[in-house]
Amino acid sequence: MLDWYAKKMIVGIGNPLYTDDGFGPAVIEELKKHALPDDLKVIDAGLAGPHFLFTLVAQAETPVETMVMIDILDFGGEPGQLTRVTPDFLTEGAKERYLDPHSWGGLKEPLEELSKRTKVIIIGCQPESIELSDIGNESDDVGFWLTENVKTAIPKAVQLALAEVGVDYGTTIISEGDLHGEAGSA
Repeated sequence: MLDWYAKKMIVGIGNPLYTDDGFGPAVIEELKKHALPDDLKVIDAGLAGPHFLFTLVAQAETPVETMVMIDILDFGGEPGQLTRVTPDFLTEGAKERYLDPHSWGGLKEPLEELSKRTKVIIIGCQPESIELSDIGNESDDVGFWLTENVKTAIPKAVQLALAEVGVDYGTTIISEGDLHGEAGSA
């Protein structure tokens, strides 16, 4: 089997040079710190990678069972808020709404083809900023230039992504809603 292939995949999408657009790659970086099952592959697909990755997966001999994509989505939430959507949300009406800086609408065809063979889930994080990062050569500890609100969403995104592929992260998600019956969004 191919080196990039697995039955279950978690794919981070984004460009770390544009502040919160580095959310997908930052989540993948965090996932790589965990012991993961052999049937799960985590990949930082960057910006140009998704189209080619989707095409490769759609054409693979053995279909990928589940693919979870992690990216920013401008869905009108609070910065750092997460949402779970399916490809039809991104491909239907994508021209009417801004979703991310790299145009999910341009991925309509490969997403539709992939969805015919693979369960595809997108975990999106509401960005606060997608401005070019203020990068300084003197910073040793910065791999991603996320805003604080988006950075705090990384552990929850890790947990949600792992739950989608059937991996128990071992912690509990605290509801963002009140504890009297109003559930928060994912």
